[in-house]
Amino acid sequence: MIPPQLPQQDPYQQDFMGSQVAPMYGAESSINNIVAQIDPQTIIDNLDHALKGEQYNKEKGEWVMNDSNKALVNDECRGSIISYLDGVLNNNTTMGNIDEKRLSFLMESVIETVRRMFVVNLERFGFVKPGPGFTEGDFYNRGSPDSSRMTMVSNMVYKVCFLVFTRALKGQESMRIFRSLSMTDNMGYAGGQMQQGSPGWLGKIFGKR
Repeated sequence: MIPPQLPQQDPYQQDFMGSQVAPMYGAESSINNIVAQIDPQTIIDNLDHALKGEQYNKEKGEWVMNDSNKALVNDECRGSIISYLDGVLNNNTTMGNIDEKRLSFLMESVIETVRRMFVVNLERFGFVKPGPGFTEGDFYNRGSPDSSRMTMVSNMVYKVCFLVFTRALKGQESMRIFRSLSMTDNMGYAGGQMQQGSPGWLGKIFGKR
């Protein structure tokens, strides 16, 4: 027995007036995609892996340890760097509106902060050999620091911050987002009906999921 053929689903829906309207299911995925693209957390995560000494293996689709099996910095240094960047780089940063002068001020602040953080934590971050009180938490910061490694890691941090800050230069990132999304996405409407409980795309961008 041949089962009755179901009517083909119309890709368009009818509103209460009988007019055909396009479904809005694409708006949600579009918003999520944009939020994922502008979120600096991806950049911070990649830096976190790099500081661990990990490289992304495309064939395996996962992060693997480098051939030297050594991290660029110890966990104390890496944790401090990532915690600092988490508080500095976020969607509020990219959606801001700064000029070249403020960009310079921001970069000067980052450079000064990282430099001082490294200088006062030479032993704790592993840039000099452990002293006699290392296990007790007494750091003397004595010895010749590994200045080449300090420069390499600090420049990695500066580059990440600069790339994220420049996205807010003259509000170019926020203008791009506002132009790419319609008022329908903003109000959370789908086929004339408001989606209950939806935080809207602005809420998604600023973390209100």
